[in-house]
Amino acid sequence: MSAPPPTASPAARRPRSDVLRNRQRLLTSARRSFHELGLDVSIEEIARRAGVGATTFYRHFPTRDALIEALLDDLVQGAREAANQAAAQGDPWTAFRTILVNGCALTPDDLALFDTIAALGPQFAERTRALTAEVIGDIVRRAQQAGVLRQDVTVDIVASFMRVAGHTTSPADRAVINDVLLNGLRSTASATTSAAGEPEPPA
Repeated sequence: MSAPPPTASPAARRPRSDVLRNRQRLLTSARRSFHELGLDVSIEEIARRAGVGATTFYRHFPTRDALIEALLDDLVQGAREAANQAAAQGDPWTAFRTILVNGCALTPDDLALFDTIAALGPQFAERTRALTAEVIGDIVRRAQQAGVLRQDVTVDIVASFMRVAGHTTSPADRAVINDVLLNGLRSTASATTSAAGEPEPPA
């Protein structure tokens, strides 16, 4: 019986630092180029701004769609971090409040880019919905199962509210919007229990 072929070590399978660096430079260039020149900017221009050639671009992203999908993942990284912080909260309402207030971690320009990509077609609309559900879905369901969030509220509705606050540039106005949203989203049963004297975390 022949010996099994040797397997590559974890270090050998890990992408080289320069490969990862070039990929991130391309994503950063794409984000800036889309902001400044629109989604029709050429792949060659994105690569030029990143300081790499078109061959390097295609090595990372075989198609423009592959680049855009990777950019969507990059755009929601801040929201993923906020979701991890929210999930670590022991109280379901505090977790929901954390993701509602902090989950839209994009600048207004990046949020507009995210929404513009979602409008490109069914493929990207579905991808943005899937990313949103990945980030906030479990937290929304947890709050509903605990009876503190209205049962008729969907993940899409919560995401829409987060975008409303995210498009607001004034921190003071954003705080007011979030307070209004939280008061409206809390379940009537939860509010009634609170009025009866049961302790609860602040909104």
